[in-house]
Amino acid sequence: MASSIAIVGMSCRFAGCSGPSSLWNAVMEGRSMLSVPGPDTELSYGTKRLFDRPYPTRVGQLGDLFSCVQAMQNFPRQINAGENQDLYFATQLAFDALSDAGMKPRSREMVRGTVRLAYAPPFNASTVNWLQHTTFLDQTMEILRRFLPNAPANALDEVKSSLAQSLPVPNASSFLLGSGFRFVSWIARECAFSGAATIIDAGNLSGAAAVMEAMRDLRSGDADVALAGAVMSPLSRAYLDGLSGIVRFSAKSALEPFSRDSDGTIPGEGGAFFVLKRREDALRDHDRIYALIRSVAIGHNPGNDASVIFERALTRLGMNVRTVGLVEADGSGIPGPEAREIAAVQKLWGEHKPGGPLVGIGSVKGNIGHTMKAAMAAGLVKASLALHHRVLPPQIAPEHPLEALANLGSSAYLITEPRPWIKGEAAVPRRAVVTGDNFDPAETIGNAFTGGRSAAIVLEEEPE
Repeated sequence: MASSIAIVGMSCRFAGCSGPSSLWNAVMEGRSMLSVPGPDTELSYGTKRLFDRPYPTRVGQLGDLFSCVQAMQNFPRQINAGENQDLYFATQLAFDALSDAGMKPRSREMVRGTVRLAYAPPFNASTVNWLQHTTFLDQTMEILRRFLPNAPANALDEVKSSLAQSLPVPNASSFLLGSGFRFVSWIARECAFSGAATIIDAGNLSGAAAVMEAMRDLRSGDADVALAGAVMSPLSRAYLDGLSGIVRFSAKSALEPFSRDSDGTIPGEGGAFFVLKRREDALRDHDRIYALIRSVAIGHNPGNDASVIFERALTRLGMNVRTVGLVEADGSGIPGPEAREIAAVQKLWGEHKPGGPLVGIGSVKGNIGHTMKAAMAAGLVKASLALHHRVLPPQIAPEHPLEALANLGSSAYLITEPRPWIKGEAAVPRRAVVTGDNFDPAETIGNAFTGGRSAAIVLEEEPE
């Protein structure tokens, strides 16, 4: 059987949460960290939208937590000439995770390590600057020519020159940062990691994909330490306007996963990093182990049956699904996907019988919003701490939970209050599964495939 992978270090920053402990406190206290976009953000604007869809009235905003002191990260100015704050943010998360694991960046000796970062460059200053100097400038001049067909060519050339001079000076480094690969290259260099360093984009499943690649690095022997992380940059008007054409946003001030009153999701910002080792190496090094990652599965849900990937992650280990006590669910607040998620859990567990096992369900999205590319990383932090503390953590309690969860005949229940995690069988370890779904269309699109893709991460406690 493949070796278990130990989580020996963690870091995170989400709305109102500067690290794993503050995220855990927010979860245990049932606090929503969502807030109204302030006047200093570009999200507070009029009612006109690109698409005729609701726009979120609340956002899980990082605020000052996105600020990092680049001087402390050893950055030469020319490396980040475009001032892409995402680079500083991702690097700080990596450093914080290493520190939590008792490791230091800038080691004098090379480490057989890899870096796998889930990230996709958003619309930011360093990437948009190149579009402004090229495509946008050309489009602007074409519009002027249409409205001023008799304007002299030399006058238009002067206008173009003036517009170009008003823009920030383009820099080759800022262009390269637009692809994101320099993020992980710089992190790997500063951590003295000698192995692969790659960017991964699998949508909302990106965190699971990064962890999966890191596990392969360790199990293949290509690395002795792996950094796996996921980052969702601060949201811009351009990003949310585009997303609103696909995703159903809530018009409410709170996100209550698995509520009958849910009308959509609320977006969030943030990121997390994990330091991973083979379990035997972590024990040898006397590392603190938060939890063990046993399996990751990512794939298509045929017929929109979300139980397929969930079951695949467990059966490859020969595990009985009923030994799982916690499902850190996607819980996006979007009615259709939530109903399918509960149906999948109930299909796997079946009808509850007296004395039979129960499985608790919850979602951290009620606290920090749907952080999309970092969503499964946020869930992984919460579930790992649940196993570490041996507590079933609550989610923000909905006033009217889904009837399927309120049914006494269901094996699944919604965790709305902290509970001690009591095991049924002493020989069976506590287990949790973190699930996630992509914003894929449910309808058939020109072929036989229906439904989207989902992911499941199987976690297990480290024995006392």
